[in-house]
Amino acid sequence: MNEERPFNPPESGHGSVSMNGKFNYGPWKVEYLLDDGGRLSRIAYNDFDLLTTAPSNFRPPADEHGQFENRPVYGYDDCFPSVVACTFPRSQASIPDHGELCWLTWELSEEPNGLTFFVRSRLLPVVFKRKMVFTNSSVVWNFEVLNEGKDVIPFQHSMHPLLRSDDIKRIELPEFDSVFDWNRKQLLDRMTPGELRNFLLGRPRGTAEMLFLRKIKMGDLSWTYSNGLSVRMKFPKEHFPTVGIWWDNGGYPDEDGIRRYECAFEPTPGHTSLLSQAYADGNCLSVSPGERFVWQISWGINPPDVPVHSKR
Repeated sequence: MNEERPFNPPESGHGSVSMNGKFNYGPWKVEYLLDDGGRLSRIAYNDFDLLTTAPSNFRPPADEHGQFENRPVYGYDDCFPSVVACTFPRSQASIPDHGELCWLTWELSEEPNGLTFFVRSRLLPVVFKRKMVFTNSSVVWNFEVLNEGKDVIPFQHSMHPLLRSDDIKRIELPEFDSVFDWNRKQLLDRMTPGELRNFLLGRPRGTAEMLFLRKIKMGDLSWTYSNGLSVRMKFPKEHFPTVGIWWDNGGYPDEDGIRRYECAFEPTPGHTSLLSQAYADGNCLSVSPGERFVWQISWGINPPDVPVHSKR
C-alpha cells in the first residue's frame, strides 16, 4: 500500500443505464442501483419514504464542492474508508470525497428476507459487504470488511442515510461529552441532548451544520417524521464513539435551484470523519490481514397511529 494510486471516478458510472432492482418484504420496499455505487435509491415502510428520493432535475454546483456533489445526492450510500477526502495512511493512495465505494459497481445476492451487497475496492485489498435483513418492524444492517492483503488496514465507515430535514419533527439523542462544529472548527458551548435537538430543529432556512457528538454514552438515537413514524437506530458504541450529524436546511450547496433539505445521523469512528486524523489519533477501526471486521446496526420502526401515505 505504498505506491501512488490516484483515484479517478469511472466516467460511465453516473448517468448511464443503471443496474437497478427492487425488493419487497412485508411493509418494506427497497430500490437499489448497483452501478451507482450500490446506492439505495429508496427505502420505504408502508409506502412512506424514509430517505430523500432522486431530484427531478440535477446539475452539479457551479462552484467546486468535491466529487460527491457532481452526482445526484439522495438516498443512502456507504462511506469507506473515509468520508472526508484524504491520503490513505502509510501510502500515497488518494481517498475521494465521501469515500471510494459510491463510485464503484457493486454486486448483489438476494435472500427471501434480505439483500447482501458487496464490492471489491480498487484502492485497497478489501471486500466490503452490506447485508440488510428485514422483519415486519425492523431492518438490521450487517457490515463486513474483509482484508485480503498482507498489512493491517485502518479505516472508517459512515452510514450515509439522507433524511428529509423539513419532515423531521423530533430527535432523541444520546448523552455526550461535547459537540464539535466541523464548519467552524470549534467546540460548541456545552449543551444537553434536548438543547441540541432544539438547536437543530430551529435552524433557519439557508443554513447547514456538520456537527460531531463526541464520547456518547449510548449507541442509541431516534428520529420521528411529521406523520408520527419513528426510527430507532442502535449501534455498537465501542466501535462508534461519535455521532456525526449533517443538517442542511437549504444552505448547501448555496446556489439557486439546487439547495437541499436533508439530514443524516452517522455513527462515526474517531472524533471526526477524516481517516488520516483518526489514524493519527489512534481511534480509527482496523482489520488484520486475512481477517474480517464485522458490526451490526439496527433500525427499529415504530409506525404512526394513523396510516401513512407516500410522499413520492
